[in-house]
Amino acid sequence: MSAPILTRVTLAATLALVTLGGYTRGSGSGYGCRDRWPLCEDGLLGGLLPRADFHMIVEWSHRWLAAVVGILAVFTAYAAWRWARRWVAVVVISAVAVIAAQAWVGRLIVTSALDADLVTLHLFISMTIAGLLTVAVVATTPAAGTPPSGSWTTVLGIAAVGAFALLMAGSYAHNVYIPGWPLVGGEVVPDLSNRYVALHWLHRMLAAALFAYLGYLAIAAGRRARTRAERRLLWAVLGAHAVNIGLGAAHVFTMVGSSALVAAHLLMAALVWAGLVAATAMAAGAADSATRLNVR
Repeated sequence: MSAPILTRVTLAATLALVTLGGYTRGSGSGYGCRDRWPLCEDGLLGGLLPRADFHMIVEWSHRWLAAVVGILAVFTAYAAWRWARRWVAVVVISAVAVIAAQAWVGRLIVTSALDADLVTLHLFISMTIAGLLTVAVVATTPAAGTPPSGSWTTVLGIAAVGAFALLMAGSYAHNVYIPGWPLVGGEVVPDLSNRYVALHWLHRMLAAALFAYLGYLAIAAGRRARTRAERRLLWAVLGAHAVNIGLGAAHVFTMVGSSALVAAHLLMAALVWAGLVAATAMAAGAADSATRLNVR
């Protein structure tokens, strides 16, 4: 399988893993295999397979999908080393190294009774992996002809950083339910002495600011005569973020009671992040080298 195809498959599998991780957290299945890792306590075949228990099946599926992502990443790194430019291979190899660290953090989460700080670190690392793989996808895609722009790259990079910060704030905010939407507790500026109230407020302010900024970027991309692919990507990211704001509202209205909503909310946030990383890489000229790649 060629490097371009492998990078896309690995990125898709990573986003699927993130989604399943969100569902695992939302459903309370993170302790489905108790404190045993990587196998399941009291599972079948010595823990290789789960019993007919919902939470164990969810957690088992999460762990084995993570293993599949790791294997795919190794094959992707090999393909990139053989057929892509060396810097692309280095990016994918870095992703493999981060995946190994991710597995270790996953083990610590299980043995620490799902420590909230470690869960957020786990998401931080997951988004780093997704970002690295997104850059690799762009780098193995033929360039569309628009020259790189340093100033435009910076503008897009700011949006990507904002999306990442929004993800991290959301992960922490998830730990405590705070009523009221779009206002936190029905107040424009609530009592920020409670760190969870402050995090919820910051999370929503960031979401609103990012929506406005993405709207500006989508319009500015047309005025700057960026490529059709880049313009479409930015409008898609804006749409995904708008949908995710709606999912966030539903998240509050259902009192964080839907695992499916948790998973969907996280998936859309990850797609926004990956889309902005891709747009930034395009603007930086990462795809220019793709026309000179010896890909098969």
